[in-house]
Amino acid sequence: MSRRRQLAIYAAGLLSGIGIVGATLSGAAVDSIIPYTFKDGQVISADTLNDLFDQIKQGTRGYSSETELSGTWACRTYDPAPVGTRTNTMPNWNFTVDPDTGILAVDQTWTFSANGSQLSMDKVKIGGVSANNTGVCQGATTFTYGIKLIESTLMLQGQSSCTGGDGQALAVTRVSPTKFRATTSNTVVVCTSTIQPPGAPIDLAASTAAGGVSLTWTANGGNPSSYSILKKSSGTYSQIATSTTNSYTDSNGAAGDLYRVKAINSDGTSLASTAAKAN
Repeated sequence: MSRRRQLAIYAAGLLSGIGIVGATLSGAAVDSIIPYTFKDGQVISADTLNDLFDQIKQGTRGYSSETELSGTWACRTYDPAPVGTRTNTMPNWNFTVDPDTGILAVDQTWTFSANGSQLSMDKVKIGGVSANNTGVCQGATTFTYGIKLIESTLMLQGQSSCTGGDGQALAVTRVSPTKFRATTSNTVVVCTSTIQPPGAPIDLAASTAAGGVSLTWTANGGNPSSYSILKKSSGTYSQIATSTTNSYTDSNGAAGDLYRVKAINSDGTSLASTAAKAN
């Protein structure tokens, strides 16, 4: 079944007011705007689908505010320029041959200020090998830009001596909540946030027993230190407990109750897991 048809089925379920629908979606990438992987025949709650659509909407919309980029990003710039075009003492000397692609690449740290209005970076400036081979950049290792975000495009104005007066329009694609990429006429830039909350827990199961509802789930990366247990009551989910293990028993639970779980680490909190209905 095509992804377009799958999403149409999901939308039909939401619009018709169905609280729980069956779905088929497999192979969703972990590092993607699609945060869930569904299995054949799995029951998916409308709340999970609303989260999914919200993530897809964010990816389609991209970034609408400079503050959404605030923080530190680990970036790699790829440039197919010949090795011989690098010049010793110039910033482009920091480009080296990437073993996976066989082309020149450089790893950098990009830091957007707290309000996102300024970008600072190390090693090279935006633009690739050719743009980093000017005399005024000799020996330079740090570069700063003032930024404005227009239609998910970074409008960059150079502020340091090496970039003074330089302007760049850098269209940014939101790959996931913690990853973006951009291209110039000569390069591809891929950036991943240094702040990485855990992945949403997977395989949440809820089973009724004499002591209430027993919940179990599986961690999904990010080394979570604890979990937030959510239960649906009066139409909304709220936290009922926390757990430091991959299980919890709700002594007040009963068949038909809906649950979700969030993973927590020092960098933040994951999206909620897909919902599980106690049976």
